[in-house]
Amino acid sequence: MNGLAKITIDGQEVVLKFGMPAIRQIAEKTLLYPLLDGDRYNDLGLAHILYAGYINGCLMHDQLPLVTFDKFYDLLENAPENESVLAEINTAVRSFEQSKYVAAAVEKQKSKEEEEKKRQAAGMK
Repeated sequence: MNGLAKITIDGQEVVLKFGMPAIRQIAEKTLLYPLLDGDRYNDLGLAHILYAGYINGCLMHDQLPLVTFDKFYDLLENAPENESVLAEINTAVRSFEQSKYVAAAVEKQKSKEEEEKKRQAAGMK
């Protein structure tokens, strides 16, 4: 997938791009904050994912980012009240999850876990 999505913030449609800069930014935030509740993204995690996509989209178009992080967080806090906002968020998150960079990172992590299981199984014999 190309990792592109659009979302409306304060009545303004913005482009999200989930490329390598966004993935790096999200990875940095996972070191600072808990972005997951179990196996699901929490509101903070979703806000950081969308914001990282926005920043990457600005980079892609050689534009300065004008929308601040708090606008993304507010959007998520108010999303349950608006079905169209929820639909945009879900589409954007699917675009993030299906981007080639995320798919490659997930595959790499699965390979690491499989190798670790093999090592543990070999050590148990």
